[in-house]
Amino acid sequence: MSRTTTARSAAAVAAVAASALALSACTGSAGEGGSTGEAADTSVLVIGVDSDQAALGYDPLRYGSGQRMFFEGVYDSLFLLDAEGQVVPDLVTNFEYNEDQTELTLDLDTSATFADGSTVTADLVKQNLDFRGDPDLSAYSGFAEGGEQEISEVTVVDEDTVTLAFGAPQPGFEANLVLPAGAIVGPAGVADRGSLDATADGSGPLEVDGEASIKGNSYLLVKKDDHPDAGDYPFESYEFRPILDPQARVNAAISGEVDLAFITSATQQQVESAGIGLVANGGVVQNLLPFDKNGSLAPQWEDPRVWKALSIAIDREAYVNAVHPGDIPTANALPSDSPGYVEEFEDEYAYDPEAAKALLEEAGYGDGFSFDFTISQQSQRDLEAIQPYWAEIGVDVTLKNASSTEEIFAAVQTTPLGGPIALTWTNPPGNVFGVMFGFANFHKAENPAIQAAAGAYGQAAGSGDTDAQEAALIDLNTSIVESGWLIPLFEQLSPWAYNESAVQEPSFPGTDSFPILSTLQPAS
Repeated sequence: MSRTTTARSAAAVAAVAASALALSACTGSAGEGGSTGEAADTSVLVIGVDSDQAALGYDPLRYGSGQRMFFEGVYDSLFLLDAEGQVVPDLVTNFEYNEDQTELTLDLDTSATFADGSTVTADLVKQNLDFRGDPDLSAYSGFAEGGEQEISEVTVVDEDTVTLAFGAPQPGFEANLVLPAGAIVGPAGVADRGSLDATADGSGPLEVDGEASIKGNSYLLVKKDDHPDAGDYPFESYEFRPILDPQARVNAAISGEVDLAFITSATQQQVESAGIGLVANGGVVQNLLPFDKNGSLAPQWEDPRVWKALSIAIDREAYVNAVHPGDIPTANALPSDSPGYVEEFEDEYAYDPEAAKALLEEAGYGDGFSFDFTISQQSQRDLEAIQPYWAEIGVDVTLKNASSTEEIFAAVQTTPLGGPIALTWTNPPGNVFGVMFGFANFHKAENPAIQAAAGAYGQAAGSGDTDAQEAALIDLNTSIVESGWLIPLFEQLSPWAYNESAVQEPSFPGTDSFPILSTLQPAS
């Protein structure tokens, strides 16, 4: 992170031992210290991850939150997540909304420096955000014209001040400006976006060692010796290894090929049996995602009783134990440690096929109905497990394998629901406006209760009113579940295996699946 990190770094280090996360593995060089009493090797920390962190090059705007940990040391961001998962300023020194919250003015730290010697300016921030109409920059998709979080105009006030204007009130919008969307690319990268395919252009304390990195195999991040925040990173370098197969990642952790590995819930037992470090964070909820919520494709889809019937027809416990062992069945849209979690939903939406049939009868669909569900290779096992539950209440589902990525994306227009989709609730308005009222709302359904709750949360978060935040989250969870705009299935744990001789137990920023890179501390 940058310039505003001194206090946060201290807090993050203190929080490492208190958080619940996971990381695992060991390398031959880094695995000596803990058992001998000698200092751990801090020359390199090797991290095994489940995706190619730079498959599309080094433009952070082409990625989602799953690549945050890789890019956060390379690029400074307007805002970032602190160790507790709160949104705090990074390149921003001060921010203020106008009275009706249709404008957000940002004062900037202009000391952040890029490789060419230039520094952050208001004009550069505007140049970055003016790419929001570029379809290749997925992190900006919600900001584009017509998006639920549209930025209608970016105005340079002076050299270190910029104002974002919105077509509608956007309380709490700063939460949308954390990495990756908040990353500021340097002048060279902005002038030639294609140059980022091979070379990053960030002002952070780390840089990509191009000679030591092999695309799709290994990416090495090294510290900039002259960067004022290089000391925030306790290891001299960080190597990210994409290991796509879950079993291979576990094997790499156990064998010592990597120091940390992002594993799956189903493989936790292997890590425990091997006697290496294991820690897991919750907070990611997997859901079925309704696309038609106003009866555009068939009349039943506008009736919340139909969505509740589909929800309580699923034996979540049996399904999760069979398909996602180690994860936690839930009927809540928000995770169990959220202030908005409603315990009563676990009983109200528990498995009850007879009650589901009664709801369909009450709604006028006692004879059931049929529909198609487009699935991918990743979702096939989930839907094959859920399909019989719906058949039991008279709902006949035909599973259709998508022949292309385009067909999967087109399903929002032609089918009533999809998923499972993972939602992390560190930024509730982002899920509401970017997902439920964004790409998953092709048919333009309305739900004032959900929108009001999300807006109230954003406003409360901006003012720091924790009681109001809690009340808004309860309202948000309630309005989502009761309307059927999500069908929660299970809370997915984010487990990491880690070599206790190389690295201390990692911590999560709130409910995020990935630790903050700078908080990873050498074993002592």
